[in-house]
Amino acid sequence: MRLLIIQPVADARARRCPYRHAVALAGAVLRQRGHQVALLTTETGAEESFTATLAGGSPELVLLYVDSLAADLAFRVADVLRATAAVPLIVFGPHATLCPNECLSMSGAEAVALGPADATLPGYLDARWRGPEFMRTAGLWVNCETGVMRNPPPRPPQNLADQPLPARDLYPDVLDPAGYAEVRIARGGESDGSADEPSLPPETAAAWPTSAAWPMMLRPVASVVEEMASVADDHLDLAGFRITNDRWACIPLWLVEFVPRYRKEIGLPLRTTLHAPDVNDRVAELLKEAGCEEVSIRVGSGSAFLRNDVLGLGASTEAIESAFAALGRAEVRTAALVEVGAPYETPVTLDETVALLKRLAPGRVEASLHWPAPGTRAFAIAKENGWLVPNAVAAHLAGAPALALPGLAADQIVTAAECLPYQVVRPWVVPLIRAARRVRMGARGTLYEVLVRPFLGPPVRPGVKAP
Repeated sequence: MRLLIIQPVADARARRCPYRHAVALAGAVLRQRGHQVALLTTETGAEESFTATLAGGSPELVLLYVDSLAADLAFRVADVLRATAAVPLIVFGPHATLCPNECLSMSGAEAVALGPADATLPGYLDARWRGPEFMRTAGLWVNCETGVMRNPPPRPPQNLADQPLPARDLYPDVLDPAGYAEVRIARGGESDGSADEPSLPPETAAAWPTSAAWPMMLRPVASVVEEMASVADDHLDLAGFRITNDRWACIPLWLVEFVPRYRKEIGLPLRTTLHAPDVNDRVAELLKEAGCEEVSIRVGSGSAFLRNDVLGLGASTEAIESAFAALGRAEVRTAALVEVGAPYETPVTLDETVALLKRLAPGRVEASLHWPAPGTRAFAIAKENGWLVPNAVAAHLAGAPALALPGLAADQIVTAAECLPYQVVRPWVVPLIRAARRVRMGARGTLYEVLVRPFLGPPVRPGVKAP
């Protein structure tokens, strides 16, 4: 079967490196089943690009990957696709999982995959020609003449030994701007830190009990090393690997097997993001031995309430402090990832974040404006309180807050996000940033964006190499 995967790309970071593991893995599994798979990434949904691609490949079915920031663009893509060629559409990705009812309303949508695409779509496509039983495929909600068939989740695999290598060749380039390639090791658990596998929305969670969640699973070490060697052979300019599952270090015995093989057979630098409660002295020592040059920890906020009850990170302050301390003792460089402007953010919680970060003393701090993805707890809180700004997606993509909070003006939130990293690693430049942001330079923004920021350099602690 000829399949076309369409991946709308909205944010600047995704445009620089559009590679998505969920897309590449689904493509690999579908190819194993004998399907022809092509990929189209689009930033505008322009009809011309679809016309040319559809004419050249004549797909029999389109798979539309959607994340929350590209949801509006995905709806436009579906409309153009419907007008260009009436090809059936199956929607998957993080936004499909969080907002399945919304995605089912897209033009031409036949079904929405709530479970992992590589586990749900192959069975659906195989059964599609065998009669109406395909509508009962686990992990999919299917539009029927009589309503919507809401099927249970797919069963987890017994292990990940047979998982194929992702089809990276679908993308023209899979390296991020720093020259690192993404590798994913862990799957399952309540949360593996993946943007591709978010927690279930409330209307689905009620039907899919906790017992249906996949257990935490790690791929065999041999498979991971094989994938890394393959990527290194294909990309001579490869700088290293970025392991994106924040739970992959949860089983130290796996690391004990992985580290010597990685050092001997690959030997390139590693970067990763980890879940704070999984990090102890032994894990930190193994990461150092493997050549891990930086570990990022999702701190979220200095407020435990914001971090856990709003952002859902599931990490206590004590666990975060312990993780940074262990990495410091192992001399592994650290980065703290925080969000500014989440629901219930106030000057007090911002001060709590700064105080916590100063205690952690990370090598660098990465502060981002909070994005309340539809279907998440943060979005529900924001919507209930009327805090969402008009066209929140456009605001966020333009670098403005998506929420209008009662205790903080929009400019205060943006200034806090700009200042916070420097407050921790180079506090003497903070008064300059605040003063420069008060000087308007017309359509170009403030004096800070025009003159100061280009000369400040990255917010890293003195003596620490910028990423």
